Amino acid sequence: MKSCDIVINGAGIPGLLLALLLVREAGSAKPEILLLDRQQPQADDSLHAQPQTVQDFDLRVFAITEASRQLFVRAGAWPQATQRIYPYQHMLVWDAGGKGSIHFDAAEIGVLALGYIAEGRVLHDLLVRQLQQENSIEILAGDELQQLEEDNDQLQLTLKSGNTVNARLLVGADGARSHVRQLAGIESVGWAYGQQAVVATVATEHDHQSTAWQRFLPEGPLAFLPMQKPWCSIVWSVSEHRADELCQLDDEGFIRILTGDFAAHLGAVTAVGPRAKFPLRLSHARAYTAPRLALVADAAHTVHPLAGQGLNLGLHDVASLAEQLLLAWQAGKDIGSRRVLRAYERSRKGDNWMMQASFDGLKRLFSNDQSLLTQLRNTGLTAVDRLPMLKNAFVRKAMGL
Repeated sequence: MKSCDIVINGAGIPGLLLALLLVREAGSAKPEILLLDRQQPQADDSLHAQPQTVQDFDLRVFAITEASRQLFVRAGAWPQATQRIYPYQHMLVWDAGGKGSIHFDAAEIGVLALGYIAEGRVLHDLLVRQLQQENSIEILAGDELQQLEEDNDQLQLTLKSGNTVNARLLVGADGARSHVRQLAGIESVGWAYGQQAVVATVATEHDHQSTAWQRFLPEGPLAFLPMQKPWCSIVWSVSEHRADELCQLDDEGFIRILTGDFAAHLGAVTAVGPRAKFPLRLSHARAYTAPRLALVADAAHTVHPLAGQGLNLGLHDVASLAEQLLLAWQAGKDIGSRRVLRAYERSRKGDNWMMQASFDGLKRLFSNDQSLLTQLRNTGLTAVDRLPMLKNAFVRKAMGL
């Protein structure tokens, strides 16, 4: 039987970052952490080189806010040179149904970048390399959590292999289909949007100008996210039926439709790499905590990708949970106590609900072609664009500043 202070189920970006923050900010007496995952996290040396072909890019791409970047800095996992991490200084959002638009500029709020576009594999690799330097974090790969049982001041975890682990706290960082959430009996509520996001890496005729572009179409938003020139990552929210069609098209047909739906805003799309699709849904756990258990990131909530905030919200969870656990740890208190975990839940649940409602409302407002709503949203976009104080307050909130 193995014993440790914290078991983190899931060695994705949120789980790895949480483990690193806990051991690197705990002081001289570090908590013993066990990372449990089906696969062994591996560093990938190929990610040190700039992509040479479109196949070299990861299809999973994230827009990282300044607040999230600071968490990577604290964990020692943000590179001095932003190789394969692409800062953008501008964002332009406009409605296909009218002339309304809004433009955000980093210079207007006195920052170097509004955010950073990063491939999922690159972010994961940065964390894995830091993880390999830590002796107090153990990785148990190839096994799965099977059962959990509270036993006085700890949890007894039974694994698929038959091995058992005792821990003072279990963290579910295991994604939208969280096994930890299911074992804890925590219900998740929400709904499917009946849409899928089609993702790909594309090259464009004109320079992307270090700008994140988003066009709202009646079916859903289409985003071009700037990467290594001339490449952009696209996230295209469409109906499930159309997603199937788009992924089955040959490259020429896909490029023609994509260029048209983006109104050739960056000229013609000149090349496209492999395509993938994933379903879109909103979900929210009724509770983020249970006895000696906490949920973070997609295990607790998922959102529509139209604002690019899904991972950032999850990393805010990580930061908040790490803060509460470190306060308890350094004070010699029980890190798995209800008081500690409830403080985490109170700090995040309301904010996540508010952000989910905002994104859901935007999705419903823009994803239609009703004439009255079209007129209202175009008027609203133009009005906000002409109010610098309101616009800048909005973007600073989105950046986590």
